Amino acid sequence: MSEEQQTESLGRVEVAPEVLTTIAHFATTRMEGIRRMAAVPADVARLFRRSIQHDGILLNLSDDQVKFDIYVIMEPNINIMETSRTLQAAVVEAIDTMVGIPVNAVNVHVEDVIYAQE
Repeated sequence: MSEEQQTESLGRVEVAPEVLTTIAHFATTRMEGIRRMAAVPADVARLFRRSIQHDGILLNLSDDQVKFDIYVIMEPNINIMETSRTLQAAVVEAIDTMVGIPVNAVNVHVEDVIYAQE
């Protein structure tokens, strides 16, 4: 029996959408330059009622596509574009490594930059 036939005969694996948002959340909060997650704006949350939400992350699963909208608050004195691109790559890599599902889009929404009060 080939390896492919063995894999097919073992059954089915389902991953809950909440698992994907948890992985994306973990990848985001580990990023240098990200202070914390931001709240998903209420008007956006209403628009995407069918999307899965988790602490600053909207997951849209439609037409066999996986799309994330991630809302963050960043540290000062960092390159926002570079940090956002690094975050996109980190989320895609984390989902691919842990679940093996291709991610179609990771949209990063920088909601604010927090400066420490001295």
